[in-house]
Amino acid sequence: MGRWTDWLVPTGGAAVLLTAVGWLVSFGPVADDVSGRASAQLKSEGHGWASVAIDGRDVTLTGVAPSEAALQLAIDSADRVFGVRVVEAKATVVPIADPYIFSASREGDRVTLSGSVPSQESRAALLAWAKKVMPTATIEDKLAIARGAPVNFPAAAAFAVGQLADLKQGAAGLVGAGYSIAGDPKDHATYLRLKEALKSALPADVKIVADELVVPIPSPYRFGLTTAGGKATIDGYLPDAATRAKVLEALRARFTAGVEDKVEVIPGAPAGFVDAILKLLPGLSRLTDGGFDLSGTTVSVKGGVLTEAIGRQVLDRLKGLLPAGFMLGAGAPKVLPPPPQVDAATCQSLLAKVQTGEKILFETGKARLDERSIAVLDALVGGSLACLEARITVEGHTDADGDEAANQALSEARAAAVVGYLTSAGIDARRLSAVGHGATRPVASNDTAEGKQKNRRIDFLVE
Repeated sequence: MGRWTDWLVPTGGAAVLLTAVGWLVSFGPVADDVSGRASAQLKSEGHGWASVAIDGRDVTLTGVAPSEAALQLAIDSADRVFGVRVVEAKATVVPIADPYIFSASREGDRVTLSGSVPSQESRAALLAWAKKVMPTATIEDKLAIARGAPVNFPAAAAFAVGQLADLKQGAAGLVGAGYSIAGDPKDHATYLRLKEALKSALPADVKIVADELVVPIPSPYRFGLTTAGGKATIDGYLPDAATRAKVLEALRARFTAGVEDKVEVIPGAPAGFVDAILKLLPGLSRLTDGGFDLSGTTVSVKGGVLTEAIGRQVLDRLKGLLPAGFMLGAGAPKVLPPPPQVDAATCQSLLAKVQTGEKILFETGKARLDERSIAVLDALVGGSLACLEARITVEGHTDADGDEAANQALSEARAAAVVGYLTSAGIDARRLSAVGHGATRPVASNDTAEGKQKNRRIDFLVE
């Protein structure tokens, strides 16, 4: 028998034998090469989820495929790699979740994400987003990968996590394409922002199925009234629709030019809050462009007054109108600058013009001023301020009914009452005097009721 090397001649079948020996000697490097090329091809064709194991030239695929179709495509991809003999699939397929549920819940600084996500990439993105919008929170990951996600799931899930960041506690999430949120917003401004987002920023194809956000009680609970040109504007909060309607009715009776309503209906008003609003309204009549801010149980008055004395009177009256437990805050109405000065004759015309519409009224047969005349009397104060250097005589007149002496006394008392009002309102008493003429200077016939009414009057003489 010859040496075995005698058989190894590089011709014919012997060459094949040599090649086979070479393959056997280099099997390890060839397997590594096949494994590397198979892994690279799977990755390049979008099958990064698949892992490759090599046994000789046999390939086994493991991992979790996003779908049956994706698994088959990965098998086909590995089968096309040069040197691969057999491809065996031991990969699993992501399960289908039906219904597809995602939830983000929060209790203080502990946040839990649970339910389904369509991929590892989606899971990582949501966890990163949760940490970004809630940097101090502890994020617990209970997410599982599942198929069946609704259209626009990444945006919808991110929206839920973003809204959760504005809750002290609660939950937001999806069941299919239905969005739900419940819990306690951090404050009232946050509540409004969350509600606006539900109207204007909800991702496409997502529908709200439950909105159980708790309305925070604003702090402070406030109501504001501002007036200008006979028109009123209100803002702040009222506890319910019925109360809102009641306040609007009261305001519209006083401000015939209109009421602009910017009030939000939010429960939680302090006891007596609405009663305080309604009681304050009559006390504002002497203010120019007046109003108030009611913050909790404290009232701040705003507006202009003709004199400092009227400002004090307004505050004193408002203080008396407030319910128990409410108080006036610091500050006072602003004293308006005096009107342009005019001569005595013009000033007398101004005072007469004030009474062309409404007249000064008294209680029947008495010298007590009727409260309905306050607006007219304050207008007379304003006219008196237009001629600070002039002297004003207030003249009282009656009709002819009754005793002449009684009429004389009544006319004097009524003129004195008007002087007293003007003085208390800040007009220098040295400029004022009162005189009564009884029924001696009629301007109409005393034979008719209309004539008698015209004769019962207050006139002004400015010098």
